[in-house]
Amino acid sequence: MTIGATLDGFHKEDVISIQENRSSASPLQLYAAFRRHHPRLAMPVAYVTESGFRLGRWQDRQRIARMLGTLSPQRIAQLDAIGFVWSDDDLPLPAVSPADGKRRRMLTEIAAYREEHGDALVPANYVTAEGEQLGQWLYRAVKKWRAGALPDEERRPLAALGVSPGPRPRGPRTSAQHTGSAVHRRDRRLSADARL
Repeated sequence: MTIGATLDGFHKEDVISIQENRSSASPLQLYAAFRRHHPRLAMPVAYVTESGFRLGRWQDRQRIARMLGTLSPQRIAQLDAIGFVWSDDDLPLPAVSPADGKRRRMLTEIAAYREEHGDALVPANYVTAEGEQLGQWLYRAVKKWRAGALPDEERRPLAALGVSPGPRPRGPRTSAQHTGSAVHRRDRRLSADARL
């Protein structure tokens, strides 16, 4: 059985071959097969196998878990054994000190927010379920980053999570689920109600 791959929007001519049935192949097997055929290719977060598995997101989750210190040594050894690429830029993966509990909690919350919303554009007024003022913490960190006052050991984990010091999009925040036809249907319904 073979698994084709769509990478950066176009279908790769070479097909990743694995012995397992597509539906039962583990993420480790899919990743190992990808790396055998593409040892130096940076895998985008949006990479999806032909069977629909989000291999790019899976890779990203492993990197973040290691950065935050939540990946077990056994899992790290498993990933190293299959040629896991920890960083696309040949720099060591940033590590967050276990002694820095507040920063580690906030970075973990940013990772959770990103997992739920698809990006790290945390609103400035965002408060976690535990009452942490994540939006304000991130706002202050990005402000320091823009001023050149954020140390590298604090900047690199933020960058790894997709946070940028660049300008944020303007306007109301809408999630991917609420754009497009659902918004238009609601607007049409409101317009029809207004005519009554």
